[in-house]
Amino acid sequence: MYSLIIIFLLAIIFVPLSFAESSNVGIIYWKQEIVSKNSFVDIYVEDDDMNKKEYPNFADKFTIHVWSDTSPNGLDIQVVETGVYSGIFKGSVFVADSGETLNNRLVSNPGDILYAKYIDNTLPTGKTSEIISTAVVKISGQNMDEILNKIDPSLRSKKTTELVPSWVKNNAGWWADGIVGDNEFVQSIQFLIKEKILVIPLVETKTSTSQEIPSWVKNNAGWWAKGEISEADFLNGIKHLIQTGLISTDSEAKSDGKNDIFQECESIKSAYTRLGCEKEIKQKIEFEDFKNKSTGYTVGSTIFYYPEIGNFGNELEISTGGQALLRLRIMVENTGTDNITLMCTGPSICNYDVWDGSKAFKYAGMDFVSGQIVIKPKTSFIFNIMFGPNIGYGGTTFEFDETKEYYFRINESWGKTTIPLNLSK
Repeated sequence: MYSLIIIFLLAIIFVPLSFAESSNVGIIYWKQEIVSKNSFVDIYVEDDDMNKKEYPNFADKFTIHVWSDTSPNGLDIQVVETGVYSGIFKGSVFVADSGETLNNRLVSNPGDILYAKYIDNTLPTGKTSEIISTAVVKISGQNMDEILNKIDPSLRSKKTTELVPSWVKNNAGWWADGIVGDNEFVQSIQFLIKEKILVIPLVETKTSTSQEIPSWVKNNAGWWAKGEISEADFLNGIKHLIQTGLISTDSEAKSDGKNDIFQECESIKSAYTRLGCEKEIKQKIEFEDFKNKSTGYTVGSTIFYYPEIGNFGNELEISTGGQALLRLRIMVENTGTDNITLMCTGPSICNYDVWDGSKAFKYAGMDFVSGQIVIKPKTSFIFNIMFGPNIGYGGTTFEFDETKEYYFRINESWGKTTIPLNLSK
C-alpha cells in the first residue's frame, strides 16, 4: 500500500517537471511591456519546433494574432525567423491612435492593453496551447504600473529581448565563480563598448589607484548570470566602474602626439565623422598586423587566419578548478565577389567546432549575432569563440590532453577545412 502511494507521489512530482523542461514549449513576448502610441513595436516567438529546416538557406515564418481593447478583432501578422535555425521569430506591428486596423496597423488608444497570441500545436502531449502575452499603450505623464499590475500575471511578458549576447552573460557568471579571470571579464566589456551595446557618456573619467575590481561588481555579475538582477542593472554598474576609473577598457597604447597615419582624418570637422575615419584606419592596421602574423587557410572564396596560441587573444588556460578554457580569435577575409555568411545558431547547430581526433567539442561562448556573420566582398572580420564549460543546448565540456592534437574545424556549405591549433607547443 505504502509503495503504491510513494510511486503515485513520484509520478505527480516528476511528470510535470519533465514537460516543463521540454524545449518543445514555445513562448511569446513583446519587446517592451509599455509601448508608445504611433510607433512600431516588435513581438517575439521562441519555439525550436517551428524551425522546420525545410529550406536550409532560408528562415522559417508563420503568423500570430494581435489585438487591443480598441480593436478587439485585431489582425494576423507574420513572424520571421531571426536567423537560419535560430528558432526565434520576430514580427512588428504599428500601434496607431487613429485610422483603421489593417495589414500591420493596430488601432489602440493610450491605456489600452495589447495582446499577442501564439498557438503552439507541437507540444509533447500532442495537444495545442494558446499562449498570450500582453503590453500596454503608455498614457503620457502617467505611471503605468497601476495598469500593468491589474493584468493577469500569466499574461504578463516573462521575457524581454536582451541586448547582451549570451556568451558575455556566461563569462560574467564564470568570472563570479572564479572560473575565468579579470582579463577575460574586461574583454567582454570591451566587446560591449565596441558593439555600442554599452555606451559610456563623454565625461571626464577619474583615475583610480586601486588595481582590484570591487567585490560588489563580481556579485552583480553573478546575480545577473543567475537572473536575479536585470541586464540594465548590470550595465549601469559597469558604466559606474568605467567612469570612476575602477576599471580601464582602453586596450590601446596612448600617445602624446598624433600619428601621421591619421592626418587624412584631421581635416574632418565633425568629431563623430573624424572618429569614424580614425576607427576605419585602426581596423585596417589591425587586420594587416593580424594577417602578417598568422597562417592563412583557404576555404572557398575566403581565407581564415590563425595566429597561434599566445597571439591576439588566442589563449589556452586551465582554471584553478581544473577546467580547460580555450579562447580562439580568428580573422576571415572574403576574397570573392559575393557576400559570404558564417553560420552558427547554437552549440548543437554550428559550422565550427574543435576536434581532437576522436571527439568534437562545441563552443561555450562566441560573438555571432543572431547566429550568423555576413562578410562583404574584399572585407575582413575577426570573430571570437571560446570552448570551456558545457552551457547546454547541445554543448560539450572542453577537455585538454597534451598528448593529443587539436584542430579547429570549418564545415560551411561553401567550404571546409581543419586548422591545426598546436595547443601543446
